[in-house]
This record gives sequence, structure tokens and C-alpha cells, in this order.
Amino acid sequence: GHRHDHTGSWSAHLAADRCATPSWWRAQSVSPPPVRVVSGPMLDDITTPLDLEGSLLGPVDVAVTADRVAFFADASGDDPSLWTAEAPPGFGSVLLFAVADLFLYHPKVIPFTATLLHLDQSFEYLVPMATDTSVVVSGTITRVRERGGSYFVTFEATAVRDDVPVVRSVSTFVLSDQQAPRPEHIREEPGARDGGINDGSHRSASRHDLVRYAAATRDFNPLHWDHEVAVAAGLPGAVVHGLLMYAWITQQAREATGRAVVTAKVRFRAALLPAEQAVITTTVDGTTVKCELSRGEDVLVSGTVVTGEVG
Repeated sequence: GHRHDHTGSWSAHLAADRCATPSWWRAQSVSPPPVRVVSGPMLDDITTPLDLEGSLLGPVDVAVTADRVAFFADASGDDPSLWTAEAPPGFGSVLLFAVADLFLYHPKVIPFTATLLHLDQSFEYLVPMATDTSVVVSGTITRVRERGGSYFVTFEATAVRDDVPVVRSVSTFVLSDQQAPRPEHIREEPGARDGGINDGSHRSASRHDLVRYAAATRDFNPLHWDHEVAVAAGLPGAVVHGLLMYAWITQQAREATGRAVVTAKVRFRAALLPAEQAVITTTVDGTTVKCELSRGEDVLVSGTVVTGEVG
């Protein structure tokens, strides 16, 4: 069972880290994927997430097929006709969670994911993610620190094709066995296809869009499509995938500069709900683009994208 102690410092230390309502959560009702793990401390032997440090995950083969890339581009609000030869930057999320799920869904880790959020994310694109190829993805849990009963996990992953690194990523996840309290305000669930403008700097996702994105990434976390599960997890309703918002930001950086995305780093600050309207603002300084995705006055995602030539 899980502790339901809401008197701890969970919200206090998250506020110190300038992170509001989490934008990316994991539920415990999802069937775990098959686990292929080579680890320093074997995951089967852990007693707390502190024991995860040094664990190696993978390798996992991921096929970058043309049809999967086209579907991902469409599901992430991009133009599939732009991505016939290579995958868009947001496709890095598919590669990341091919290995991140190996520990997030591990039976010994699940008890510590009563509350789980994706705090920040960076990707480095070394060579194009060419279509109709395959990559081998491996990950390492490089650091775990505990604060106030929560565990901050740094996870690094690399996708390789023919021994050449293609994409590198660094993620920070926060895990806690403290269940989030039921929200004070529960949102009325919007219709399945209710949504705002999803074009250019104006972005929105319907519940239908989130199911399509889940299919494109194979991330069927019910917190992104099941209203009741989300409310039980302490959210006002289902939430938009954090990495879908990341994909929107990279699309807008590319649009603003006309150049490819070389690196991108974002912090997830608050959640966007289905049918809510968000706006992306960009500030271009040479090859660097400062980006914010906001709902009204609330900044939900902020980040920096460096553009140029990949490979």
C-alpha cells in the first residue's frame, strides 16, 4: 500500500524548484512493457529509488519507419509532408520512453510512483533520425537524490545507429510514494473533439488528439485520456502530454528560424488540459530561440532551442 500523508514537504520543495502542477504523470493501472534490463544494482533488488543510481537500461531496438514517422508528425500537430526522409525532433520522445518505461513501470519502482512528474527534458540531435532505419536505445540512471520524501531521478539515454549516436537525452523525473490530494476544483470533462486552435503559435489538444498522440508514442498512460483516473491522481482532469507540448515548441522554433533543431531543453511548469488554448512565444537571438508556452498569464513550459544543421 501507499502512504497518504499529505502533511509532508512535497509542495514546498516543488515550489522551491519552481514547478507547479505537474504536466506529465504516470498512473499505476497501465500494464508494464516487457523489461530488458542490464543494470549495475539490479532493479529487482532495490528498496528505495536511491538504489536506482547507476542502473543501465536496454538496449531496445526501435524501428523508425516512414509510416510511424508520418503518423507521429500528424498526431503532434506537425506537417507529415515535411518529414518523409527523417523524423521530427519530437520523435525523440518515442526513443526516450522505449527505455525510460523499463524503470518507471518496474514492479519495485511502481510503489514510489503514487505521484510522479516529468520536471525537465533536454534532447541533442546529432544526426538526422532517418526514416526506414532502426536505432538501438540505451539509458542510464545517472543520479538520484532524495528531498522531503521525494526522489529526483536523472535519466540519460542515447539512440545509436550503426554505432553512431543519433539522439541524446537527459530527463529529470520526480517520484514519491505520497498520493496527491484530491483537487479542490474538478473540471467538467470536455467533449472528445472539443479543442482550440492548433496551428503555428496557437496550440490546443482535444481528448481525441491525446489518444492519437498516445498511439503515436505508445504512451497510453490513462492520466492523459481517462478523466476519473486523473482526478484520483490529484489533477482537475486529464492533462496534455508534456512531450506533446515539447513537440509544439520545437515546431515553432523551426518555423521562427527556418533551421533544424540541434538542441532543446525545456522545463515543465504546469499542466495544460484538453481543449484549453495555449500560445507559444519565441524570441530569436541568432541561432538560439527562447520559447514559452502559456495559457493566459500562466507559463506552462519554458525552454531554449538551438537551431542550425544536424549531422
